[in-house]
Amino acid sequence: MLETSKFYREVRRFALTEPVYSTARQTVRTLPSERYHLAMVALRVYGDATETLTIMAAAGLPTVDSELKEQDLVLPTTEQLLYIKQLCGITVVLASVR
Repeated sequence: MLETSKFYREVRRFALTEPVYSTARQTVRTLPSERYHLAMVALRVYGDATETLTIMAAAGLPTVDSELKEQDLVLPTTEQLLYIKQLCGITVVLASVR
């Protein structure tokens, strides 16, 4: 639970403070049809519908059922998202064993 809370804060901070010229960010325009479907945005951006927490955090939404207004949403790239998850302890880097 603490990892999830930390992840939400880190993604929200990233969305608010990452400079426009950064290569670690991407700006995505949300569509009216995605207003109550965060999974659709996650699927379109990351190819994974389970990244709804990332979309929710970047938009500053309190719950998954909150309305996502049509906007330009600043999101981390796939590589940056993996780094943020590792920083928060959500995923672990596995070393290959030979």
